[in-house]
Amino acid sequence: MCAMSEHQPRIAPLLFVAAALTLVVTVVRVIGERNHWDAAWFSPEPGSPFNPFGIVWLVPVFGFLFGRRLSQSGGAPRFVTGFFVPMFGFFAMMGAVFVVGEQFEGQEMREALTYLFYGAPALSLLALFAWPRAFVALLVYGIVARLPVMLVQYLDVQGGWQTHYGRIHPGLGGLGADDRVWLLTLAQAGFWIPFTVTLGCAFAAIGAATVRKR
Repeated sequence: MCAMSEHQPRIAPLLFVAAALTLVVTVVRVIGERNHWDAAWFSPEPGSPFNPFGIVWLVPVFGFLFGRRLSQSGGAPRFVTGFFVPMFGFFAMMGAVFVVGEQFEGQEMREALTYLFYGAPALSLLALFAWPRAFVALLVYGIVARLPVMLVQYLDVQGGWQTHYGRIHPGLGGLGADDRVWLLTLAQAGFWIPFTVTLGCAFAAIGAATVRKR
């Protein structure tokens, strides 16, 4: 009985820590932007993909840790499969984002982004086939990480907070509040959660590879 318990997955406590820390980062980021803290860390510009203070940087960290924990409690796929399959989906999504941002404007950009946000979740399913347990862990993490962001986006748009959460790509032109909320919410569900799943699962494979085999 004891031997069996040693092999039971213990991912839930780590998921709780990841969710709590991610929420703290989101809250501090909102406070920092609203109070005009150093823009190098709390930029209110739309997207701010390389801002050093953001939850996006937690994805590879927790993906790595999830991978180690899952490997210790039940094995992992071959590294080539676990890493390269989700990374293919990740780079496909990032390539699509680049093309849309460079080639489209206005209504055409909005339509292209809508297709992207509906298609990216399908690409994230590659991670499911590569390592189902890691996929579930990163999917849960992605959901709990992005739900608070969706709430912040709504409050930003409705309250005029002027943080990056409520802003859209300038190429989209002027959109009403309801359209902005819908597009921003769709981006969180249709891009950022698949982003978390694919990149996180790839780093989970790296984490698993660091576990010494018994």
